Amino acid sequence: MPRKPATAAAGESAAPAVDPQKQYLMDQFGNLMEQVGDGFGGPLQEELISRLEQTIADFHEEVNEMLTNLKENSEKRHERLKEIWDNPDASADAGGGDEADDEPGGGSEEMSEWEKKIEAGGDSGGDEPKEEEPKKKKGFFGRKKK
Repeated sequence: MPRKPATAAAGESAAPAVDPQKQYLMDQFGNLMEQVGDGFGGPLQEELISRLEQTIADFHEEVNEMLTNLKENSEKRHERLKEIWDNPDASADAGGGDEADDEPGGGSEEMSEWEKKIEAGGDSGGDEPKEEEPKKKKGFFGRKKK
């Protein structure tokens, strides 16, 4: 049965500069592999190791992509703020357009449509009861018998 922590322990004696977190993970992984090794054979352990490596590689790729996007967005915002700081008059004229692009969900156009729908719904709901004349209340003796 192949055991990676054993090779890591040999590498550790040659190079004592192993990160404590990495050493902890390797120890935990070694313990888990010993438990798994009792019930499964070497090929299943190798498959488990390859899947874990693939999962870690995918995670690493996604994190790098998110950090790259974050850095690009930060640089764009920094440039916009610098432009606004340098030219406050020009940014006041075109102020609504740049800010709407940063908002998720489409920006001010979508909000204005939503506000129009709410206002239209609120106006029609508010107008209808006012247009109807309230029913005249009848006294106890003025009611019809059913």
